[in-house]
Amino acid sequence: MIIGAIKISEVNRIKVDLLSNMNPALRTVVACAITFVVAAGLCIGALIASATVNPDTIMDSIRRDYDQIYQRGDYPTFLFDGMPKYRYDGFTDGIMMLQSIPDRNRSALENAVMAPYFAIGPGTGGSSPTEALLEKLSDPAIEDDRTYVLYWHGYVVPLRILLSFLSPMTIIALNCIVFAVLVALVFEAFRRTGGLAYGIAFIVALFATFSWIVPFGFQFFASYLIAFIATLVLYWILHTKRHSWVMPLFLVAGLLTAFFDFLVTPLLTFLLPLALYLLWCIKEGRDTPFLKVCAAGVAWLVGYAGFWVSKWLMTAVVHSVDYANSEFLYAVGMRSGAGGGISYRLGAIYSNLHQLFILRPDAGMSMSDITVVLVVVLTALTAVWWFLVSASGTSSVQIKRALPLLLVAAGPYVWYFVMAQHSTFHSWMTYRLQTASVLAVIFFVLLSIDWSKLRRSKKAKG
Repeated sequence: MIIGAIKISEVNRIKVDLLSNMNPALRTVVACAITFVVAAGLCIGALIASATVNPDTIMDSIRRDYDQIYQRGDYPTFLFDGMPKYRYDGFTDGIMMLQSIPDRNRSALENAVMAPYFAIGPGTGGSSPTEALLEKLSDPAIEDDRTYVLYWHGYVVPLRILLSFLSPMTIIALNCIVFAVLVALVFEAFRRTGGLAYGIAFIVALFATFSWIVPFGFQFFASYLIAFIATLVLYWILHTKRHSWVMPLFLVAGLLTAFFDFLVTPLLTFLLPLALYLLWCIKEGRDTPFLKVCAAGVAWLVGYAGFWVSKWLMTAVVHSVDYANSEFLYAVGMRSGAGGGISYRLGAIYSNLHQLFILRPDAGMSMSDITVVLVVVLTALTAVWWFLVSASGTSSVQIKRALPLLLVAAGPYVWYFVMAQHSTFHSWMTYRLQTASVLAVIFFVLLSIDWSKLRRSKKAKG
């Protein structure tokens, strides 16, 4: 026993020595690779294990809110009818709840990979997932007739657990409480890192994009939840000086987004913690913030795209390569708007800006109107910003250090351009990704002006 313990201790010491003597960049790559394998294994294991939950227990919980689900329908609105900003996606919520009911006729692995569910009529969700869900509750013997292999659908893991003892509306109430607590904690993380103005900027960004509606269902919640938790974990990492964990964190954030998110605002899980990271780097006087953006972006993308591609691999193993190719290639082409020209992709950006600016669907603005408003507003803001920079005598070095925040602000529009079809068709919900844009622009203004010099200049003139 003693000899065995000594041998294990010696092996561990050798491992530590190898890592400590390794080039820092290579060490980060190795840490990210190990993190990816472990996190991916845990997610896939949890998804397979959740498929063993008794479907009758889940359906019993959903039945408790049968009337409320019926009244909500596929596209419920809160406070004001007809306003997209108050609309929730009950359509997709219906699919999510249907998928949370494991198919009795399939193995746990098949449930995890194929994501079976019941639908009425043609199309991915049929004519009405809400109607299909209510019919399934009335007749549990109805067999699932759809599969949805494109995503991991990891949201069914918490749904299956919670629906084992809570009704859907109770879970939504829990969502609201969790959302409020996390908003308060993220506000505090920004405040402690930069100051009160940065915490307020976070709240302003949430209100500007009507993000308070996010917890009133299931679909919108996942990306915000991951973004908030990733930001808080990053704050802890930075303030406990565990800097080697930063890139693995961004990788895990991307991986978990691919696992839990239903393609709503996935990039938010990268941009929100990135805003905190840049704020910390600038406040601490750290070098090369631009390179840090690139490194964090690569880590997040490897986690997101790498884990999503692994779903193709599992689909090919469980079903067939031809089936996996046909499902994934068609879906990628559709969501990215393959075949659409530059004007189509610019139209996706316009659609999301339109949703940001307009409250009512009948108060439309053409693309040219939006362009004019943007040019006027940006010109006016740039003029005011330049006046403050000149009046304060801010150094060019300070401005250059804040510039990477404009990359964060541009992130959502790059996403809209690449995922043009999805971002156009679902602009009434994807526009909330601009939470990061609003936040980053405010941060840039706050960080690129020497406010102490400006105050001293005003006092001197006074």
